[in-house]
Amino acid sequence: MNVNGPNEGCINRHQEAQLTSNVTRKRMPKRTLAETRELMLHAAVDMICERAQEAGDDVVAAALSHVRLTQVAQRATSLVRARTGNEDATAITTGALYQIWPSQVDFQADLLFHIADRQATLVPSLPQSIDGFRDASAHAVPLEEILRRTMEEAHRHYREDPLFRVELGFLISACDPRVRAAIAHRQSTFKATADLAWQNLIDTYGRRLRPPFQIRDLTDAVAAQISGSVIIWFADPESLEDPAGEDGWSLASRTILAIFMQFTEPVS
Repeated sequence: MNVNGPNEGCINRHQEAQLTSNVTRKRMPKRTLAETRELMLHAAVDMICERAQEAGDDVVAAALSHVRLTQVAQRATSLVRARTGNEDATAITTGALYQIWPSQVDFQADLLFHIADRQATLVPSLPQSIDGFRDASAHAVPLEEILRRTMEEAHRHYREDPLFRVELGFLISACDPRVRAAIAHRQSTFKATADLAWQNLIDTYGRRLRPPFQIRDLTDAVAAQISGSVIIWFADPESLEDPAGEDGWSLASRTILAIFMQFTEPVS
């Protein structure tokens, strides 16, 4: 006996069809390729931003992931054999290296500071800069010209220096205290030397800092201009061409000249 009545099957089929219809109406429309692209790019940016806030051994390793102890040991062995002219010189083994650095990350963290030390060197060097300033003044070379020469040389150095681009890569891991410490070490060492160079130039050309500026303000302003303009140069060199069209000048060196003149004034 069909206790539910003769129309149960029809009713159930009707309800099923209605349910399917409702699901169909609620189903999202097919996503376009443009929408998929936007979602993927958005998600990737989210992941990169999250990565930039992380810290830990994997973050330090990522900054120098291509530098492996085994490969460095092979290169170091080649270096010592080339320097000594002895192709039978004892190879540098990873076993010996692990006595210095217990792990790959320890080596990479030490390498961060080594790179920071190398990049903290003034270009031109402090003695070269001081000698150049004094020689230029003795030969009545205008201040504008010595600034142009010095800044164009520094700018060219950073454009061509592969380690400068490596440094830029560290910024993605700057939330890790070890990476941040290496960057801070580089900056403090460099600025201390640059302060001396700028002060020597100011004294040599009979100028002084215009209140309220301090020598570190000048160092920071010029360093920011050089770093920023080099980054721009990588993408669009023509944008830094000299607006006046004079040989040897660029928009960067003219900007640095303007900064120097704004931050300093003649002694008398």
